[in-house]
Amino acid sequence: MSKSEITAALKAHEAELRQYLCKEAGEGVEPQPGSDAGLLLDALCGLPPKQYRPAYEASARRLAEQGGRLEVRLESIQRWSKVLAEAISMLLADQPNLAIQAQAFLGARTADILITQTRAFQEVTARQAAEDAEHARRGATRLEALQRINAAANSILELDQTLHTAAKAVAEEMNADLCVIFLFDDITHELQLRASSGPYPSSGQHFSLQLGQGYTGWVAEHGHPLIVRDAFEDARFTHEAVAYGEPYRGLLAVPIIFFTLVKLQGVIAVQSREPRYFSEEEVRFLEIVAGQLAMNIENGRLYEQTDEELRRKVHELSTLHRVSAVVTSSLDLDNVLNMIVSQAVLLSGADRSILFELDPATQRLRAVASHGFDTAALANATVHAGQCCVGRVIHSGEPSMQVDCMRQDVGCFLHDLSDVIGDQHAVLCAPLTTVHGPLGSLCVFSSQRHMLNAHQLQLVVTFANVAAIAMENARLFTQTREGLRTKEALLREMHHRVKNNLQQVASILNMQRRRAKSPELEQILEENVSRIQGIAATHDLLSTAQLGMAPVDEIARKIVGIVRGNLVPPELHIHFHISHAPFDMPSEQATTLAIVLNELIANAIEHGFEGRERGEIRISATLKGSAIVLRIADDGQGLPDGFSIEQAEGMGLQLVRQLVESELRGAVTIYEQEGNPDLLAIPDDLGVRITDPRLPVVSAESDADAEAMAARRWTVTELRFPVVLMDSGK
Repeated sequence: MSKSEITAALKAHEAELRQYLCKEAGEGVEPQPGSDAGLLLDALCGLPPKQYRPAYEASARRLAEQGGRLEVRLESIQRWSKVLAEAISMLLADQPNLAIQAQAFLGARTADILITQTRAFQEVTARQAAEDAEHARRGATRLEALQRINAAANSILELDQTLHTAAKAVAEEMNADLCVIFLFDDITHELQLRASSGPYPSSGQHFSLQLGQGYTGWVAEHGHPLIVRDAFEDARFTHEAVAYGEPYRGLLAVPIIFFTLVKLQGVIAVQSREPRYFSEEEVRFLEIVAGQLAMNIENGRLYEQTDEELRRKVHELSTLHRVSAVVTSSLDLDNVLNMIVSQAVLLSGADRSILFELDPATQRLRAVASHGFDTAALANATVHAGQCCVGRVIHSGEPSMQVDCMRQDVGCFLHDLSDVIGDQHAVLCAPLTTVHGPLGSLCVFSSQRHMLNAHQLQLVVTFANVAAIAMENARLFTQTREGLRTKEALLREMHHRVKNNLQQVASILNMQRRRAKSPELEQILEENVSRIQGIAATHDLLSTAQLGMAPVDEIARKIVGIVRGNLVPPELHIHFHISHAPFDMPSEQATTLAIVLNELIANAIEHGFEGRERGEIRISATLKGSAIVLRIADDGQGLPDGFSIEQAEGMGLQLVRQLVESELRGAVTIYEQEGNPDLLAIPDDLGVRITDPRLPVVSAESDADAEAMAARRWTVTELRFPVVLMDSGK
């Protein structure tokens, strides 16, 4: 029997078959046209495959797109097929041969429908899987591009190099022919081309646009992305589209905005030679890149500003340290006064300076030293306390800054000395005050027609405090010549006051360190604090020791205590061993040695124990003739290949070499050796062990410890310098 005869026979029973389907549904409603059951019945009753297959394919695609389960749909069709098979058996019970052929025809139609739906469903799921894979691949490559940009920004910290890396990464990722980055100049209000993945404009690399000019200016002015399929055909953008030697048509441009401050940083644009419409996904990616660049650009600019500020502060701190050391190193009053006026000009960046000394009996201030002025013209310059800014700061105790007061204030000591004033306009007066009262005033003059800034004021005031102490110390030292007992008391007071003053300077630097935002600046400030505290500790030692003398081992112990507290990180456990060395040194040499020891121990901690948890530093000294030989040894990483202290570029080693050669009039060498680095076989009970408190305290070295020490390799810094010795009485 043919298919047409079978379908005709089933068509004759279509109503009964529909009733069976309705009964199976259990809702009393016949199958709707286009439903699985309805289509299956239509296919059984003569609907050709070319008509029912598209319906089943569309149904399967919708199911796949909606995330449905294919097996549930197939089970439903098989259930309807089973119902129809049972109905055919009952309706054609009197025609068994026709019933068998009709059921076979139903099975074939059911199989065709199941295959049709399965194929359509799999096509959609396969396409979705491919799209998901492509999306994942694209996400991975774009994440890699962002990581390249971020890595460049974090490792190079050079803005132009970061922008070039970003332009190339974006062009490769977006398959674009050109990527350019413009930065906005807050001063000129221009957009300047800073990076390109391809050619630069024919006019050269220095290409700039105004706000609103070209597509870059348009995006910068409006603050949102611009997508143009063919920028060459848009009259607004033609000029910029052809600026690179050949026309670029497809365009996507996005503003670079630092949203924390809502600040325009620039524009990034990608272009293609052929017309192209960029997708929303590509827009989102470029916006993410723009956001990353905004932070990198802001960080780069802050880095440039911080770097310049860092260099300036290092220069100022170095100058302050040098000036303080120079001023406090001399006890001759005339030398002290001359150093104060000359170093005040150097420290403040001004042009001239005058120092006035107060006579407590007459309450008059007399010019006793000047720098940059005609000394003869100021020989008789005097000021009453409370008169002129020079005298007023004596009463107020606060610094004063004025512009052209020497021309406007009739009470000024320079008012009638126009030839002496010259081109000077700004003046800063700071009182020289100690705990015993005012000593005088320090005035610095500048040719600028504006007042010095707050930072310069703070530096001058800090130096004025140091100068006041130095002045008073010089006076006290002069008075100590009257008797040994008086000298000793006054010198001790001097060292105590210098210590207090240096601690004030260290406190100021510590405050600046806590406010510093740059790790490099914080490290430099920390190192300078340690140096100043080392000098202060030596002055503290000199204030309690024999007149003007301090033993080498006591100086070393003071410095080790300061360095261990300031510079040893918590994770590093260092064992210090200081050998017995009761060799007295005069105050000037003691101060210099304190600075040298501070630098060498700090250098060993910073460079010798990187990546280590434990280490040892040994300090020993011996007397050879009229010279002291002192060794600082560490069992750290050793010296780099080709090391030479003469060619060392580090500030610390340069400072050590300069101080040893110029101040101690000695020599310094650095080398490596195996075995005991100490100079003498000194009994353990004469040695001083300073062990990290986080480690067990050991009272003496055992034989095993000595053998272990001898087996190590040590980096040794050896100092040799002459010293004026006195009997320590020990």
